[in-house]
Amino acid sequence: MVSSFYQEQQLATTLEQLQNEQTSGILYFDADISSQKKKRSCVLVLHKGQIVYGDKILPTNNEFAKSLGQKLNREWSESAIALATQRVTNKTSIRAILDLLIKMRLFTWEQVEAFVHAQVVLILEQILPHPGQYRIDNILEFDLCHGEDCHGLNLAKLIADVNRRQQQIATFASTIRSIEAVPYFSPNTAHKITNPTVRKHLEQWVDGERSLIDIAEGLNKDVLQVAQSYLPWVQAGWVLIGDNNVPVSKKELPIILAVDDSPIMQVAIKRALSEQYQVLIASNAKDALMLLHRTDVKLLLLDVTMPEIDGLEVCRTVRSIAKFRELPIIMVTAKDGFFDKVKGKFAGSTDYVTKPFNSEQLCQLVAKHIGNNNEFNSVSI
Repeated sequence: MVSSFYQEQQLATTLEQLQNEQTSGILYFDADISSQKKKRSCVLVLHKGQIVYGDKILPTNNEFAKSLGQKLNREWSESAIALATQRVTNKTSIRAILDLLIKMRLFTWEQVEAFVHAQVVLILEQILPHPGQYRIDNILEFDLCHGEDCHGLNLAKLIADVNRRQQQIATFASTIRSIEAVPYFSPNTAHKITNPTVRKHLEQWVDGERSLIDIAEGLNKDVLQVAQSYLPWVQAGWVLIGDNNVPVSKKELPIILAVDDSPIMQVAIKRALSEQYQVLIASNAKDALMLLHRTDVKLLLLDVTMPEIDGLEVCRTVRSIAKFRELPIIMVTAKDGFFDKVKGKFAGSTDYVTKPFNSEQLCQLVAKHIGNNNEFNSVSI
């Protein structure tokens, strides 16, 4: 198998290209986690370009069915799986076994898809930000697909869910900046911990080597739940956080908040700006305002056309808040007309960029306003 390489923040584009080419096969990934000097391996299964499965390793049919039964708390799943394995004609086909288990009403195709979707989101969350390489095996079969029509997962929704989780961790930014962060436990503080369960956990898991991701995997828990649990422990001084995945110089970069409901545009903006800035992503007005209040945002990139509340209304809301009256706001839209620029100006925007734009164009426009205290009404049209 020939290896193909991808750069930091480019994996989403690579997956989109494989989708357009309707590639089928098993993709083996090795992501380079440079901060921890290690690789993170996983697999994704594609069927006609669409992701149908993802995990650390490829399971056997029985292992997959048992994991699903445990997740759904099916008390009689092992008996049903054993019976289905005996009855099925093609014992190497995961699709055949699932069809039979669904006929036995152990679970539904909707539940299978929801289970796999959540699992793939966790995998993508861990590899999307990093550079790496992948290999495609077109021979080994893993014939999972979803529903009666045998479809795959929606790539845009997968990436949107990953971004939504990144927004959640961003709310912890003042304490925990990343799921790659490595916690350290100081034994000198152990006497302050009155809860023996907490003390036992910290002594067992927090060794200065494991990241939050590693700890979550060991506990078989969602890393966001683990991060949430660690917040009060960090704030109490029991745990120190080593932000190994963010170099010191990176932490000092200006923060840009990009508000756009398109996962593809979110990836494009991150790819264009992440070398020079810390880029936070929000898909809607509510999340954007929350991040604005909780982080020291230096510039706001705001898509005009969003569902529910459009960018112009968000811009007016931001300008009505005293501490954001001089915040540079760049409106991003597919429209390129005089009246749209006028609307943006009266809503309080600082500048305007139209889609599609290239990386250099966006970088130059952002650099023009970062660090400047331009009045928001100084837009030239």
